[in-house]
Amino acid sequence: MTKRFHGITSILLVAVAIAIAAVATFRASWVLGVVYLALCAVSLLTIVYAYCAKCPCKEHCAHVLLGKAAMAFDRQPGPYTATEIGALILAGLLLIGLPQCWLWRYTGLFVAFWVLNAIAVTQIRIVVCPACDNTHCPLNPGR
Repeated sequence: MTKRFHGITSILLVAVAIAIAAVATFRASWVLGVVYLALCAVSLLTIVYAYCAKCPCKEHCAHVLLGKAAMAFDRQPGPYTATEIGALILAGLLLIGLPQCWLWRYTGLFVAFWVLNAIAVTQIRIVVCPACDNTHCPLNPGR
């Protein structure tokens, strides 16, 4: 139960942080806001396909919704390729890095964005990761 609670809340915290980034981006330009949201959708799909769909734990994923989404792809568990890891890095940079220039203009939004993401990453690393059996994960300390 604890791992599911932290898995779900960590994803919700990241979603709120992304929404905050979208607000900052829309304040700069509605076109940039729409582009950012489209890139967020593509990035999320990339993460689910390149990472989650290859995870052997997707059926009992603590993040719940990501695991269910990953089951829609027929991918076998296995080691991640350099291309998949590169896609994950690019998706993360688009989600987290791209809105920084707009967030920086609004100190409150910038701080909220980073605090929410820091809490989410802490939850994932302290509770979710140790409960996960994905031996292929590059962040798995037991690899």
